[in-house]
Amino acid sequence: MKNGTIPVKLTKGLVTMDKLIAMRVFNEVVKFGSFARAAEHLDMAASVVTRHIAALETELGSQLLLRTTRSLSLTERGEIYLERSRQILEDIEQTEAMVSSANKAHSGPIKLAVTTNFGLHFMPAIMRRYQEIYPDILFDVMVLDEPVDLVARGLDLAITFTGSVLNIDTVTRSLASNKMILCATPDYLRQAPPLNDINDLIHHRCIALSTYTGTNDCWELRDTDGNGYQVPIKPGIICNTAAMTYQCVLADLGIARFTSVLAQHLLNSGHLTRVLENYEAPGLELVVAYPSRRYLTTKARSFIDFLISHMGSNQLVSGMFSARL
Repeated sequence: MKNGTIPVKLTKGLVTMDKLIAMRVFNEVVKFGSFARAAEHLDMAASVVTRHIAALETELGSQLLLRTTRSLSLTERGEIYLERSRQILEDIEQTEAMVSSANKAHSGPIKLAVTTNFGLHFMPAIMRRYQEIYPDILFDVMVLDEPVDLVARGLDLAITFTGSVLNIDTVTRSLASNKMILCATPDYLRQAPPLNDINDLIHHRCIALSTYTGTNDCWELRDTDGNGYQVPIKPGIICNTAAMTYQCVLADLGIARFTSVLAQHLLNSGHLTRVLENYEAPGLELVVAYPSRRYLTTKARSFIDFLISHMGSNQLVSGMFSARL
């Protein structure tokens, strides 16, 4: 014991919660100057209050209160303990208030839009992990592959591609970028005309995506030297979602452009074959877009920060995307 202080021990003798209760009882007894009045305020029996004070004094090995039939006063040690314990209780109350406030701020709906493939392949794991931290969050998810108006749809944010948000006053933060490659199934290629050059594409059934990709009668491709080409195609199918395009290719219906990360496991398994390997389509940058920061809710801001961190550190996601944070 140094400088006349009494150490506040929370790990021996009385268990931590009992010690905190005893602290509160002690402070209330001093506040009201009476065991009986403190007991009434705490909704405890007077005998219980007495036992708490006795246990506390035994634990500390010091008398804290001088009691007579008519008065109640603090000992010197009691004054020291009162000052220290009062600060501890105030700190606990402030901490509880902060946590309670944070919990309220992280509850209720987050309305967001996601692209089809990102929604199907990545969002379930991301939502699960976020709700493990904030279980009172409700995700209201809209899945679409078209330009989105955040304000008109009442959305907090969108996970989409650069240039696909219609609102001017929008903030975007990069999540990932990846290249686009041309793929088809081995069965389609076995029965299709030869494909040795980009000019051969006009003789093939191509599956075009009607969003984010410009016109549907030509594809923009680049060779390994960065030279660009506008290549005429003859679509057999035009889809408005990447997921539909994905399924059409797997059904042997033609050639399509794939993000390399989504195609990789099918290439590895042999279900897809990359064609014209010296050419790529312009890559797509995945972003999270949201209205001006002035209108961003605490829960939406928290989820955006979590999302960016998750994309950068999670092995599953970072292994499938080349992260750009």
